[in-house]
Amino acid sequence: MNSRWHGSILVLLSAVCYGFLPIFARLAYAGGAEVQELLFVRFVISFIIIGAFLIFVRRMHLPSRRQLVILIGLGAVGYFLQSSFYFLSLLYVPVAVTALVLYTYPAFVTTASFALGFERASLRVVASLALALIGLALVANPALDLDGRGVIFAFAAAITYTCFILISSRELKDVKGELSTFYIMGGSAVSFGIYGSATGGLGIGWGTDVWLWVVMISVVSTCLALTLFFRGLRIIGPSRTSILSTMELITSVVVAAIVFRELLTFMQLVGGGMILTAAILAALGEGRT
Repeated sequence: MNSRWHGSILVLLSAVCYGFLPIFARLAYAGGAEVQELLFVRFVISFIIIGAFLIFVRRMHLPSRRQLVILIGLGAVGYFLQSSFYFLSLLYVPVAVTALVLYTYPAFVTTASFALGFERASLRVVASLALALIGLALVANPALDLDGRGVIFAFAAAITYTCFILISSRELKDVKGELSTFYIMGGSAVSFGIYGSATGGLGIGWGTDVWLWVVMISVVSTCLALTLFFRGLRIIGPSRTSILSTMELITSVVVAAIVFRELLTFMQLVGGGMILTAAILAALGEGRT
């Protein structure tokens, strides 16, 4: 197997692992888990596992003071908000809707890069944004009797993730992916711990079934997904990685249809196709900014 195939398979496996994240979350909710306590445990487990991995492979070290502050801030604020919005959205709308609305973020990243002067204006930028917005309108059509709170939360997750990507891509270029993840997970865990303690939202009296899904979120859809992603990224580069990562969206939509019988309407499928195309167009420009 040549290196390109090897890297591509790693990224595809990572995307599938990520794609199961909303499925596991909905199953945990069904068992009685609350959003904040679920996310607190997720990030604590992930922080411990990734830290142990870094120590084992002898890659654990402190970045510069400035980088450390940025990493912890991204976790404590950026990832805290993004994951909260995303998981809250899953309480109100189908998994497929949340996944599709979130996946408008590549178009927003591309457009913001142009607005901030990181990238030159092009037909691709305009087409990506237009397709994403039209697709978003079709997926979130109020005539479909969707709960508006879920759509708003998913859209907020897309916007906060856009900000997260823009900041991390410009400020943390020379920090290894796994190391960045370790400190970001730590910052997120601290924020969720503080918030949960202040609001009384950490009453973790779960049954075995809930613990199973939360561990699956932490191990499969966080640690394993991130490890595979960064390993594949190093082999095949950002553009091809971004395109193959759209398998995450496809996985979420298909598995949700099988497990939860959450079927999209024809117009939502059209909108989803537009969002997927917008994500691929955005990815085609990576590496040239």
